[in-house]
Amino acid sequence: MIYIKAKGLEDNELYYFEVDQNRAAHRQITVADERCVVSAFPDFQLCETEVELFEGDTEITKEEFDRIWFSAMESYRERWESIKAKYVPGVRVTGEIAMFYPQGVIIRIEKDVYAIAAFEEIASVSKPEFRYPGYRVDGLAAGYDEANCWLRLEGCYMTGEKLSRSVRRIV
Repeated sequence: MIYIKAKGLEDNELYYFEVDQNRAAHRQITVADERCVVSAFPDFQLCETEVELFEGDTEITKEEFDRIWFSAMESYRERWESIKAKYVPGVRVTGEIAMFYPQGVIIRIEKDVYAIAAFEEIASVSKPEFRYPGYRVDGLAAGYDEANCWLRLEGCYMTGEKLSRSVRRIV
């Protein structure tokens, strides 16, 4: 991964990116007026195009990026700990596809609870017409993505059912 600090369009804006070899952003922090917006919950703001370097942009270390990332995510940490206590590995969950990220399929389990599943796994258990936001995904909580505060799902299956936002369950 490559870590970039980029100047924004406004004088008070900074962007921080974690990008892969294809320059696809995996994590992003936008800082403006001392407020941080992140690519994970609650903001889900992630560059959808290749991240380009412009004059004045610099590469930074993973440690510097992580320091800023974990600081930006700090206000969510207490809630994240309660989510992990509720969704222990081995618990079956039901959610709906929320969006697609370079890391995989983001699945909304509850209002502020998200999981990630491998795109290849979702593709292997679903018809193409069901691979859109709102479609139900059932899976097994297999662990945690600590950086993004997401559950990791495995053993996923899809019925082709669209969920209403109020339907959630833990089995």
